Amino acid sequence: MRQVWRWATTVTGTMAMIVGMGLTQALPSFGTASELYGAGSLKELITLRDRLIQELETPPKNQPEPNFFNSLFTDPLEFEPNEILLQKLKTVEIQMLVEERAEDNWKQAIRLATQAQQVANPNDPSPQQRKQVQELWGKAINNLEEISPHSLLARQTSNKIKEYKFSLSEITDELLDARSKILEQIRKESGLTRQAMLTVCTIKRDCVNLRGNEPPASPASLIKVPVAIALLHKIGEEKISLEQKVLVVGGNFTEDASSIQARQSYSLKDLMGQMIDHSSNIATNQLIDYLGSDYINKYLESQGYKFTKVNFKLMGDHIMPWRPGTGRNRLTSNELTEMMVQIYNYEHPSSQVLIDALNRQYDRVIGYAGLQGLPKTQWLGEKTGQNSKVIGTTVAAQINGEKYIITAIDNNTANVPQISTSVHKIAEYIVENGQL
Repeated sequence: MRQVWRWATTVTGTMAMIVGMGLTQALPSFGTASELYGAGSLKELITLRDRLIQELETPPKNQPEPNFFNSLFTDPLEFEPNEILLQKLKTVEIQMLVEERAEDNWKQAIRLATQAQQVANPNDPSPQQRKQVQELWGKAINNLEEISPHSLLARQTSNKIKEYKFSLSEITDELLDARSKILEQIRKESGLTRQAMLTVCTIKRDCVNLRGNEPPASPASLIKVPVAIALLHKIGEEKISLEQKVLVVGGNFTEDASSIQARQSYSLKDLMGQMIDHSSNIATNQLIDYLGSDYINKYLESQGYKFTKVNFKLMGDHIMPWRPGTGRNRLTSNELTEMMVQIYNYEHPSSQVLIDALNRQYDRVIGYAGLQGLPKTQWLGEKTGQNSKVIGTTVAAQINGEKYIITAIDNNTANVPQISTSVHKIAEYIVENGQL
């Protein structure tokens, strides 16, 4: 059977190449068996393959009978297989692999969808139950999306994906609503006003919010976080050292609790650090001048922050800095939380420098205080903000072994204990329930 071994080796080599380059890439170059030969199912493909093998194993009828002379020079059992048949066999074998994988993915998707329907229990509307259902629908869709567009199942797969995505959308909306209700309950129990904004995210971006897209009356010193990430972008883009010295001009002076003084030079690292860990208004104003409000806002917009704007310098109780700017600073708890997620995901150049500054936060009466005493909870860093209109904080914490960002803002500057309590209750809920 040397002739069979020869064409089998050829097909096997082709199949190895196909597996290496990927079935989806290979099929267009070969053409699908269903398109070329009319096979409509895996069973028909198997029948077609067996017939092709049988034809390839059958020697040509006009092959000469072996005799003394030709046996000296040729193998009497050797013949060249029909190249057209070989090409057909290659195509059929590839299509069979596609269909086998497609059927496996299809069956797995149906199994997961059935499980999602069984788990969904109207008598248990908890976020945990809805989260489980959401994950099952997501896995079912992932399996369907693995099915090749060249598969015989492609058309019905497309319809099934639409059906499953509708179910996923429904349960996702229900889950978001249920989780928002938890935050609303925490808001009430904490004593925050009805205008309070709460956003909670894992650094994997599993997020929930209560009025997270509504702007507070003022960002206060929370606006220093977007200034910091814009600075990190600039130094990375322009290859600037954080050790570069910058002169703090006298016009940027205002009341300040940090060690930064006007008419002195400081490194960019020190200015950013003092802006974050001691909430230095002078350092912030100098960095706004260094970067330019236009640069900051264009960068923020390029990153998808549609609402956050840095338009005005920071001032203390009485002293307005020189050339303060025009327009109001603004942000939302959702966008601020996303900035913190980026920082703790190390998505910016020199993120660790900013993380270290957040960890040195001297104001520890809000988020830090709120997390004290909770099991399985570690405060990682924080930026607070307060003025005559607003009080807020954005906190990084590790809870149950996972990193979270918790942002709480209220349009009542006196609500420091209430903000701290809300952070405590959010973390406590995660500890007790495994997730929010």
